[in-house]
Amino acid sequence: MAILFQPNELTRLTFGVVADVKGTVSGRGDIAWSPEGVTSTGTFRTADTDLAAAFGPVSGLAGEIRFTDLLGLVTAPGQVATIAEVNPGIAVTDGVVRYRLIEGMRVQIEGGRWPLGGGEMVLEPTVLDFAEDRERRMTFRVTGVDGGLFLQQFEFDNLNASGVFDGVLPMIFDANGGRIEGGKLQSRGGGNLSYVGEVSKEDVGFWGNLAFQALKSMNYRRLTIELDGPLAGEMLTAIRFAGVSQGRGRTATS
Repeated sequence: MAILFQPNELTRLTFGVVADVKGTVSGRGDIAWSPEGVTSTGTFRTADTDLAAAFGPVSGLAGEIRFTDLLGLVTAPGQVATIAEVNPGIAVTDGVVRYRLIEGMRVQIEGGRWPLGGGEMVLEPTVLDFAEDRERRMTFRVTGVDGGLFLQQFEFDNLNASGVFDGVLPMIFDANGGRIEGGKLQSRGGGNLSYVGEVSKEDVGFWGNLAFQALKSMNYRRLTIELDGPLAGEMLTAIRFAGVSQGRGRTATS
């Protein structure tokens, strides 16, 4: 007969870190007592686990974890986890994260990597403290990302941009969810920017409507996209471009 436990029923250290775990874990733990003290080690693995983490839902988590201090939840360096999908506000798939657990309910991220929009997104090394309810900061760098695919990932339905982009996405996670603060993408070269939403003169007036009509197809030599705001809410976007001409065969403007 199988006995089912949630992590917080086995140790309080997981409370507020992971919940709603669906999957199986197998392995072995050893605890030894001696006059010199207590030692504990263990190795555990999972093949396909879904859970709710502090930074968003995770599905298809797989990997093996080696504890050097099982009672204190401390591991050796170089632990590897593969993640079918994680969604802190935008869904990214097929990720690989290298990490270790350190004392005080902290996770030392050694690095992570996900394919994204024809390029890749890399998580820079950081330490996440789960001992207290505080902000947790992670910085992602994107390289060689297709502008249109990237905007689709963030569900910018009214905006499209061709071209290849590199940049940085600093993210902050707290009790209110995740947000980008000071995100920036820079084009490697030229491309096309188009606003595909519907805007009438009644919405923005004659001159505003004229500007939006010009944005229906705008070629650029350089383009910067700046992002700030909640991952699961309305993102504030600034677009800066240079070397502009009308696309789709229209007469170039100065």
